[in-house]
Amino acid sequence: MKFLFVLLFLPITLIAQINPKFKVTSKIFYEKIEYSGSGLFGFIQDGNVGYIDKNKNVIIPSTLGLKPGAYNSIPKFNEDYAVFKKDSKYGVVYRTGKEIIPFEYKSLNVYTDPALFVVASKEVNNKDLYGVMNMQKKIIIPFEYDYITFYGSYIVVKKNYRYGIKSITGKDVLPVEYDQLIVYPEDKVAKAQKGDDYGFIDLNGKWLFKKSKAVYDLYSFSHGMILCKVNNKYGYLNLSGEEVISTQYDKANSFNEYGLAKVGTFIGNSSYNTQFGYINKQGKVIIPIQYKTLADFRNGAAFVQDPVTNRYGYLDTKGNWLLKPIYIYTNYSFDDYGGAWVKMPDNKYHYVDKRGKDYGILVKDGSSFIDFYTDYAVIKETETPFSMLDAKGNELKVFDDYKNIFSFADGIAGYQSKENNLYGFINIKGKKITEAEFTGFNAFNNGIARVSKNINGKSKSGYIDTTGKEIIPFKYDNASIFDDGWAIVTKDSIFYFIDKNGKEKPTVRKYDKLTSFRSGFALGTVEDTGKYKTYYYIDKNLKESITIKALQAYGFQENIAVINRSGVYELMDTNGKVYKEMTGIESIKFSKEGLMAVKKDKKWGYMDAVGNLLIPYTYEDCDHFEGEYARVKLNDKWGIIDKKGKMVIEPQYENIEPGNRGNFIYYKDKYFGIIDKNGNLVTQPIYNTITPLYNGIAIGKLKSSYVIIQSPLKK
Repeated sequence: MKFLFVLLFLPITLIAQINPKFKVTSKIFYEKIEYSGSGLFGFIQDGNVGYIDKNKNVIIPSTLGLKPGAYNSIPKFNEDYAVFKKDSKYGVVYRTGKEIIPFEYKSLNVYTDPALFVVASKEVNNKDLYGVMNMQKKIIIPFEYDYITFYGSYIVVKKNYRYGIKSITGKDVLPVEYDQLIVYPEDKVAKAQKGDDYGFIDLNGKWLFKKSKAVYDLYSFSHGMILCKVNNKYGYLNLSGEEVISTQYDKANSFNEYGLAKVGTFIGNSSYNTQFGYINKQGKVIIPIQYKTLADFRNGAAFVQDPVTNRYGYLDTKGNWLLKPIYIYTNYSFDDYGGAWVKMPDNKYHYVDKRGKDYGILVKDGSSFIDFYTDYAVIKETETPFSMLDAKGNELKVFDDYKNIFSFADGIAGYQSKENNLYGFINIKGKKITEAEFTGFNAFNNGIARVSKNINGKSKSGYIDTTGKEIIPFKYDNASIFDDGWAIVTKDSIFYFIDKNGKEKPTVRKYDKLTSFRSGFALGTVEDTGKYKTYYYIDKNLKESITIKALQAYGFQENIAVINRSGVYELMDTNGKVYKEMTGIESIKFSKEGLMAVKKDKKWGYMDAVGNLLIPYTYEDCDHFEGEYARVKLNDKWGIIDKKGKMVIEPQYENIEPGNRGNFIYYKDKYFGIIDKNGNLVTQPIYNTITPLYNGIAIGKLKSSYVIIQSPLKK
């Protein structure tokens, strides 16, 4: 026995929501987006770069043709300027999109301290040479150097393997005669090497001290102290070259703004096992040298792993616990807002301030976090809820507690609950008609829906009306939809017809297959021993009014039945009269709108009910009409035609579905969007799934989007 009915099941997707304490702007749909400085967020679209503000207003459109950098990176703005590449040349663009420095240089770097300058290179006599200009394109240093870099108010230039220093006005400070120069502008000194002379000089060229390069490795100068290494041990010198802190440590960093330097000693002469602590400028140990994990100080605190409990906490610059070691893990310093991400005992990352106040997790599972080292950050929201949409793509309602929502029929849609995986119904306003209590369902038809429940461990089907009221009990093993006043059910492997009052009528014979009523007839099939089957067309009085033997026969649609008695499709009316032989027709698709899609010689066209060809055999594929429109396929792309065969939407989409009010759902680049009958995009392709529009309403699930976030703390 075969019985035809449909249960609706869709893939399940969980929802990850972002803590609203962090959210600024959500639902931004680009290939890539990130914070790019100067209040702008750079995005990539169709291979080009554009920029929006935090309110999603486009400031620099991607249509300008600005390209991403290396590895698809998005150029960053610095003091409202950014470097871009176009046609293999670099230029500078202002935050409005205005070109400031033309695209004619082989490389460009923008420096903002102490003022805005550009270091650029261009080809001169087959050699790349560097120069400096301001934002008005005035040349400050001519293009004649092999390399140029800024150190605050001083510019180091390189020419013929020698280094010199210039001021920001382009005047010579030190001649180009040194083998090495690193400038420390605040103290107006430089680490220098000239021949065998190695040490520090002032910016008049006077040697402050010299050391033997064979003995000393001189590193950075910071806060009056020079980090050095002798015989693989680190210590510190002053600007007179005197040893202030002896070379005794296996590892060491420069002094920071708090007057502290992180130092370390090997355990058992192994560089893989080091203990760290902090010393002051007098060499006094401020934080004991006992920690295997000890961070650099940032904003007055350093995270550390307690050697006893192995938990993490934060120390202040005096070595006191700012936040006691109670956290499972962290590797985040306090940002400029005074917040840091720590893993709590719940194994989730929480954002806390310096007092330990917990501002919560960023996303539901607590696995994601992001640095707030700039004004804003961007995070990708990979899982989104279902939304009710109008025909313009406006979001009318969000459903956070549903796993799935299905298409509307009779103004009602089924949903699946996240909580119990069962099914219920909502109306076109998004209001629940029933709770999630059913194990399966068919869409509403003529005001009635088949639903199923688990009764004593077995699935049983019954019927409800549009208010959710049970009108026929849950006692059937299988059940069809109601049409023409009847439904087909099975009980104990026996077919019955039932009316809307639940009254059962037995069938006149035992059928192998029995399909639902359409156009006033149900279709029963009895399998014969040969290649032919016997088909019984059963009218609304439950009488077998037409009987035929055929290879294939199909139920009535629009008062037409297709039969195949001898290898040729034929059209039969409701009196059983065959009135059209469809010679050469390979396949037929019926419509509720009076047109049949027919296939001949591997091409599809459309006929009317009497077999007249109205739309020629043109298409690679097509579908039945929905209202005034049908989708057709040409050159492997889908478009829309009307009933006169006029192309409404040119074939250009991977898929497209007509709606009943002239707006269509299209599929492009793996996602769905909405388009109107004039071909205007109502929405970009931003939905993972979207149902057909029903009276201007659809259910959509947005694709992965980006969310702009910022710290809930204030600077």
